[in-house]
Amino acid sequence: MWFFGGRLLALRGEQKLTTGHVRLIAQSLQVTERTVWRWLAAAERDEAAADEPGTRAQTRDRFAVTPEVRGLLALWKGNVAAVHRALTVRAARGEGDTPPSIPTLHRAIRRDLMPGERAGLAGGERAARKHDVFLARPRGWRNQVWETDHVQAPVLVDVDGVARRPWITWFTGCATNAITGVAVTPGDPSRESVLAALRSAVLCEDPYGPFGGLPEKVRMDRGKDFLSRTVTAAFEVLDVAVEDLPAFTPHRKGTVESLNRAVETMLLVSLPGYVRQPRPGKRSSRPKDEVLTFFT
Repeated sequence: MWFFGGRLLALRGEQKLTTGHVRLIAQSLQVTERTVWRWLAAAERDEAAADEPGTRAQTRDRFAVTPEVRGLLALWKGNVAAVHRALTVRAARGEGDTPPSIPTLHRAIRRDLMPGERAGLAGGERAARKHDVFLARPRGWRNQVWETDHVQAPVLVDVDGVARRPWITWFTGCATNAITGVAVTPGDPSRESVLAALRSAVLCEDPYGPFGGLPEKVRMDRGKDFLSRTVTAAFEVLDVAVEDLPAFTPHRKGTVESLNRAVETMLLVSLPGYVRQPRPGKRSSRPKDEVLTFFT
């Protein structure tokens, strides 16, 4: 506004100012026409306002989030209204300045705090982690690193007359994005399913392969099946290093996590017996087609 204030005042003094001028300025500054008229009225009352960034209200020091406000946001889990009440009570006791209005406080928080910080204050570390940016790992080479995981398929299969959702255990190569080994079990996964998937991953001859071999390292989460003594002994015999990732860090084995999501959206959704994941609090829907038969 301060770039155009003097010119607008001159046009108004010459009675040549039109709505088109105001509309053009509003579009240039990405504000409403009413805001431009208000700025112009303020500039007429004080010509110095036309040479400064906006009106006097804009030239005042704007409210910024202080460490005190951050502490109150953490205490009240991001509740701005509760923070405003606490600041008002402290000001009434003479322990601080009069707080700004709630809209001003909202604007300051949105301006001074990153989205991840605001989410973390309201929902904790797990909510803040959704806004984090994770760097991509170097591609590496074939069989340098594998990742492994269990996933329950959203597909009903007939197992001896009982409809079940099978579990899939697989190993995938991080450099090639290839599924090196897989095992499908009708019941809950166990160390036997891990060993079966590992066997199919290590062997390269028919009916396995062509991907496979011996990896240098395998990443896994803290699943008890993967960390059982039997599976650990098998990795030791094969001279394979095991990287046990900390809890709640799925991004650190992103290759197999992406595989879990991709297989459902690109393959399982088209199979008979697919069951769409229900919303929280809702029952899962029954498949419209006939379910598959599980063969051992």
